[in-house]
Amino acid sequence: MNWPNRLTIIRILLSPLFMILLIDNRQGSRIAALIVFVAASLTDLYDGYLARKYGWITNLGKFLDPLADKLLVALALIGLNQIYLVPAWALYLIIGRELLVTGLRSIAAYAGVLILPSRLGKYKTSSQMLSMFCYLLFSVQGSTGRAGFLHISGMGLSMGRSILLFSADVLLVVAVLLTIISGVDYFWRNGSVMKRLGL
Repeated sequence: MNWPNRLTIIRILLSPLFMILLIDNRQGSRIAALIVFVAASLTDLYDGYLARKYGWITNLGKFLDPLADKLLVALALIGLNQIYLVPAWALYLIIGRELLVTGLRSIAAYAGVLILPSRLGKYKTSSQMLSMFCYLLFSVQGSTGRAGFLHISGMGLSMGRSILLFSADVLLVVAVLLTIISGVDYFWRNGSVMKRLGL
């Protein structure tokens, strides 16, 4: 197993640890969750860099890398929903899309067809990660109480924290839109593959 794939597996292993730390109400655990999330996100950047630089691109890596990203984002969404930062509708839309796409890729892989992630999908993942980072940064600064989604007044927060939370909300909206658009694009581009698989 090459280093990019090892880093991807490390990211998979870090994901549940991150969620456990996130839902712990202690500030130290939230800080640790932020550190683990950043470390996991950096493995995503570095494994791609190594794979491209040294030609360590394998079918296993092509399958595992987006799967690891989806796992990290899904657990981040669930954890942030548990501490009342991410609304349930965003969680359902994003995780629902990821399950559908992963299901298609898994069926295709079983049939010997490798479906690669699109550039639009990479933008989607980047926006999700950035939004999660902003929410996590907000969570380590104290109470996570809020008046409502995209609502920054009446929460007793400092201006800086209010802007950070509002920015995270806006980024989440962008992430949800890209999630839906990239999902439609994914199934549209792979229509021929779905026909071959009898779907």
